Amino acid sequence: NQYDSTKSSTYIANSTLFHMKYTDYNIEGFLSSDIVNVAGLNIQNQTFVEVSNYNQLPTVNERIIRYIPVIDGILGLGYSDISVDRVTPVFDNMIAQGLVSSPIFSFYLNRYISSLLTNNTYL
Repeated sequence: NQYDSTKSSTYIANSTLFHMKYTDYNIEGFLSSDIVNVAGLNIQNQTFVEVSNYNQLPTVNERIIRYIPVIDGILGLGYSDISVDRVTPVFDNMIAQGLVSSPIFSFYLNRYISSLLTNNTYL
């Protein structure tokens, strides 16, 4: 599901351009803010990157070349003190907005690579 700011009544424009190296890609885009839904929880005023252009860097790792993802946005899960452009990570906003009972999150990783790919989403 690709985000389309023109279809959102809660979209907040941000003219800040964005560029970073992410895994084996150069990514360009711009910052936007909107309500982001994670597991039924609405995070208000969450800033994220709308990707406008990306290209794969030269690599010798054939496993990466085999699957070229469609990257249309980036939503950070890192620590706020190392976030790009000082954007508040989604989980920090969830804590600040009282959406979670404790500041703990986890991931379950299945042993099969095919479980990582769902509906053009690389988890």
